[in-house]
Amino acid sequence: MRAIRVTEQSESAEFLKFELVEIDPPIPSEKECLIEVCASGINPSDVKALLGKMPYLTWPRTPGRDYAGVVIEGPSEYIGKEVWGTGGDLGMRRDGNHAQFALIDVAGVREKPKNISMLEAGSIGVPWTCAWLGMVKGSRVQEGETIVVFGANGKVGEASVQIGSGVGGRIISVERNRDDYNGHASGPVEVINLSKEADIQSAIMDRTNGRGADIIMNTVGSPYFELANQCLAKGGRQIIISTFIEKNEFNLRTFYRGNHTLVGVSNMDHDHIESGGILETLRKGFENTTYKPYPIRSDKIFGLDEVREAYNLVLQDVTRDRVVINPQC
Repeated sequence: MRAIRVTEQSESAEFLKFELVEIDPPIPSEKECLIEVCASGINPSDVKALLGKMPYLTWPRTPGRDYAGVVIEGPSEYIGKEVWGTGGDLGMRRDGNHAQFALIDVAGVREKPKNISMLEAGSIGVPWTCAWLGMVKGSRVQEGETIVVFGANGKVGEASVQIGSGVGGRIISVERNRDDYNGHASGPVEVINLSKEADIQSAIMDRTNGRGADIIMNTVGSPYFELANQCLAKGGRQIIISTFIEKNEFNLRTFYRGNHTLVGVSNMDHDHIESGGILETLRKGFENTTYKPYPIRSDKIFGLDEVREAYNLVLQDVTRDRVVINPQC
């Protein structure tokens, strides 16, 4: 089979070190399935791992956390099933999915939604499990709550909008210079355009009659951290999934008097078995069209022999579109 292999840490983003090699397909144990990988979305963490910037890395390995494909070997009841998956272990501390075939534990094998394509299913894992961990597990989002999303046009942001609006929440998107939200939602999405409303706190408080937001999904981190704390309602929750600056200060008195909660999310700590369980909870939402997958553009689909271009697109953050590998090309 053909596979991407990384044997050492890349020294710079300009010179990513990896090889496209021909190797024997892995042989599954009785507790594993062999998956023919049809699609694998490229995540920033996949490429950052080439630079050694992610935890728990093993060398050598095949990158790629997300996948969709078909079970071709394993327990008989799984053969032929169309499946999807992701995990903080895949492509990090064990071989991942930037290859024609991959090994997945039987306990982590989950059928993909029947009404979405392989390319769509293979691009959902990392951003959607991240959003679910913050919105559902961490913040227990409820109908009628006001949810502010910093960066709603990003992939975790869009997933958060879909999850929040799917339960009947009110969504407010904060964007640097946009008047619209481009993704799917189950209801209206109000937009704060910072190029027109620079005072974020006033913009949020005015829209909530001075109450503040029940949940703030902060996909950016440090630039809005303290400000977001000031915009929370009583009992509000701020979700942090990333940051530019590691050390930040905030007002503890405001925090405890507001009965606020800070929710940190890293789906790197959820292996493909745990993550498979999350995807199973999301499957019904995709099948009943409460949720919709990211659109996949034909010019953002790459074969294994084009993977350098694909990695660079993600690493340089030059596209809002999902970048996907089709290893069978």
